[in-house]
Amino acid sequence: MTKHLKITITVSTLLIVSGVGFYILTNKPAVQTTTPAPTVIPSIQPVVEAPILPPPPVPEQSQPSNSTYYAITLKSSTPSKELADYVGPSNIESVLKLNRIDAKFLKTGSVVVIPRDLDYMKLSPFPLHLAIADMVPKLLMVSQRVQAFGVYENGQLVRWGPVSTGKKSTPTPSRLYFTNWKGKEVKSSFDDEWVLKWNFNLDNHEGIGMHQYEMPGYPASHSCMRMFADDAEWMYNWADQWELSNNEQTIVANGTPVIIFGDYAYGMTAPWKNLPNDDLATTVTTTELEAVLQPSLTEIEQVIQ
Repeated sequence: MTKHLKITITVSTLLIVSGVGFYILTNKPAVQTTTPAPTVIPSIQPVVEAPILPPPPVPEQSQPSNSTYYAITLKSSTPSKELADYVGPSNIESVLKLNRIDAKFLKTGSVVVIPRDLDYMKLSPFPLHLAIADMVPKLLMVSQRVQAFGVYENGQLVRWGPVSTGKKSTPTPSRLYFTNWKGKEVKSSFDDEWVLKWNFNLDNHEGIGMHQYEMPGYPASHSCMRMFADDAEWMYNWADQWELSNNEQTIVANGTPVIIFGDYAYGMTAPWKNLPNDDLATTVTTTELEAVLQPSLTEIEQVIQ
């Protein structure tokens, strides 16, 4: 003989809580019913909503929460794609330039510095205005310490970008240069298998120039100044060539002034790798630029007159 329980429901709404959510059942008010014991609550399927994407992964490296930069470690077998997916295709170039590295040199385990604000000009290590150069129509400043160039027109910064100057065994001499001749594609005087695109010569005797070539994330050149392809092409069209006499034996007028200055700390952590802990790690101050430019200003002014 089956026993029955007499249950009186005196509320209009019953709240059922389960391990996956809660559900509200609505009944007519105050009714009496009998139910076989034990009472079994029928299974109710929850409403499936659109998934909420997780926040970006927390970087493994320790860094100040108020830092302008943070670092991530690439873990996949396709690190360049992983980075592009992380920052977005439109931002990948800015991030690569900040790290002074071509995508093909990224490896599994590479640590990449990411800026929180991806406005490229805001990432410039150079000051936006250099008053001491207000009277100089065109000026290219290259810091070997932070491996970057700054382009000034009448004292205003119009472009900046990364460089790879000479490695320790073949360093790039720091001094005043002037852009000489140029060629869209030339062969290196050191090795004719090296094809240099968008090449602009700086020292005709030593074979020092600035051009597009591999950017591995550290100084690696044979004393030249390497750049990303878009920077090299832009520089090729921006800077002025020298003017020679009819017999091409005498320089009638120099090209655009270029000052390469500072020393890279070989064997030490690259300055841009320290940005997550120090926003000013790559900053080139106005005082530093003035100290470098002042001794050459008279010679530069004579050329541009």
